[in-house]
Amino acid sequence: MPSFWRDEAATIAAVRRPFGDLITMLGNVDAVHAAYYIMMWPLVHLAGPGEFLLRLPSAIAITAAAVAVAAIGRRLVSPQVGLLAGLMFCILPAVTRYAQEARSYGMVIAAAAIASYLLARALEAAPGRRRRWLIAYGAGIAAMGMLNIFALLLVPAHAVTVALHYRRHAGEPGSRRLVVGWLACASASVLAASPLLVLGWMQRGQISWLTVNKSATGPGTYLTIDGPILETFAVVAVIAVTLLLSLEAGRARRHEFWPPAVLGLALPWLLLPPVTLVAGSLITPMYTPRYILMCLPALALVGGTALGSLRRITRFAPLVALAVIVLAGLSAQLAQRGGGGHFDDIRSIDQIVAAHAKPGDVVLYTNPNAESFGAAYSYGLASLPDISVTRPAIPSGTLAGTTASLATIRQRLAHASRVWVIEINRCVPVPEVLGASGSPVGPALLGLPFHQLQIWQEHADWLMLYTHGEGPFYPPQCP
Repeated sequence: MPSFWRDEAATIAAVRRPFGDLITMLGNVDAVHAAYYIMMWPLVHLAGPGEFLLRLPSAIAITAAAVAVAAIGRRLVSPQVGLLAGLMFCILPAVTRYAQEARSYGMVIAAAAIASYLLARALEAAPGRRRRWLIAYGAGIAAMGMLNIFALLLVPAHAVTVALHYRRHAGEPGSRRLVVGWLACASASVLAASPLLVLGWMQRGQISWLTVNKSATGPGTYLTIDGPILETFAVVAVIAVTLLLSLEAGRARRHEFWPPAVLGLALPWLLLPPVTLVAGSLITPMYTPRYILMCLPALALVGGTALGSLRRITRFAPLVALAVIVLAGLSAQLAQRGGGGHFDDIRSIDQIVAAHAKPGDVVLYTNPNAESFGAAYSYGLASLPDISVTRPAIPSGTLAGTTASLATIRQRLAHASRVWVIEINRCVPVPEVLGASGSPVGPALLGLPFHQLQIWQEHADWLMLYTHGEGPFYPPQCP
């Protein structure tokens, strides 16, 4: 089982505190995760923050999402396409990755899939039966927005779907009323989530790291949102083959390959949220692939429709294509189940610290994104005082406490006998303290009498042990 990683450690740091203190914290940071934290709080306090139990809600949510994807495919195309779309969804490495993560993304994916299913039912229902589907749809969108405000980008995509449906059915009884009903429900849903939109805007400094970390925020990352690039190419190849077959079949039969109802739902869902988020990032950085994971069910629907059309070649073609996609993503599936499968391997770091720590040791997290590492497990880093903290997490109403100035940190280091330094994402010879945005603040140990005893690398993290000695600090070399 993969170790907890930095985001999951933040979940534990938030929900393990008393409920009143959690609410206080949400007024300062992480308000966008408020609904998820509040749902997870009783689970953690009743059963503890174990890896299996803490990730179980996400696994259940992804299961519900798979059912919703299959139900959409079945209703809009055929039972075979429903099955193939559900299978396509389940084999995407990104889907299985977030099915085993103690964050809200699995629930967001499920809410998006369920809301889209409810919209499909509303569009198909007789005029007299649409209201209940629209009300349920509105509730689903509101829940999705409360889980992640960026997921509300699905609403403009659904607006395109409703507009396309109206264009195909203009003049039919109740078509205009359907548009008005959808608009009312969607508006009410956004209004219900609006307090989080306001708090999210007030706390937007939390995503200031997006201005620095380009490797995780570039538009090219959309090509790997579902898994490794090879797996993406396999999915695109299946869609491309089906597209060629539909072009050869002629305009009259093209709808047999690509039913307008499923394309009208899936394509805006797949394309509009990332395009909108990337465009918004031109004003202020806000794009990262995690914020558009709710588009994965749409990819599965398009892929499932393509797989269903491959049956025209031979009845075994869909299964062969699925097997190719599985093989293309197999390396990622295996890697994400290892100790460092979620990028960080905090568990291994804690085991090293537990085996080598001595009384009086302290820890320094050079990157603010690592400050919650100590909350992940009850041993190792959890036993070391964080030398950079001015006020602890609960009294300060923050995730990991308030950080002292660089001058204060260096002054405290001068009196420490041994210090464990945690570096994430990179290893630098001279440990450098970073600010909240990821920009350098200054070197932590340079000029102080410390010598490196040992260095360990655990996946994307480096653990360095320094001891106080005579003479100036000598920068070691990274492995």
